[in-house]
Amino acid sequence: MYGTLRIFRTPEFSSEGLSEFMKVALSGYEEFHFLLTDGIMMDFRDVFPENLLPSIKVQRILTSYQLQKILIDSDDSPYYISATSGVMETWPSSIVESIYDIMKIKTHYRGGTIFMNIVGQGGVFEKYLGNRVLARGGPGGRGGLYSWEERSPR
Repeated sequence: MYGTLRIFRTPEFSSEGLSEFMKVALSGYEEFHFLLTDGIMMDFRDVFPENLLPSIKVQRILTSYQLQKILIDSDDSPYYISATSGVMETWPSSIVESIYDIMKIKTHYRGGTIFMNIVGQGGVFEKYLGNRVLARGGPGGRGGLYSWEERSPR
């Protein structure tokens, strides 16, 4: 059972970054999760059709420990996590690394789909989101300003 883990950074939050996630989320899932840190604001009624609104579970991330607990304790429905770089800079590096490990487990072993959008400038936290440097996105800014992806064959 394999899923997709995609982490990307954009200079600002926009609903356009949700389109690729929505293609995945709408293919065979009854519900999906949006986890947002402080500094991220959006009106879901403007972004999604009205019939999808009951399927969206929105939760504000107040602490890094809360994000850990949500990822560990909840179901395997798709997740879209949007976190500002300013908030992530305040999280202990060991916790950021732990969150990354939890996301890998959820996607690789449990077949989940997780997209994580880091909004704002890069920082030290990027070092703990895998053993790679976030590289520039593809042509036309595909995947945001910086992007990387782990994808296993299904």
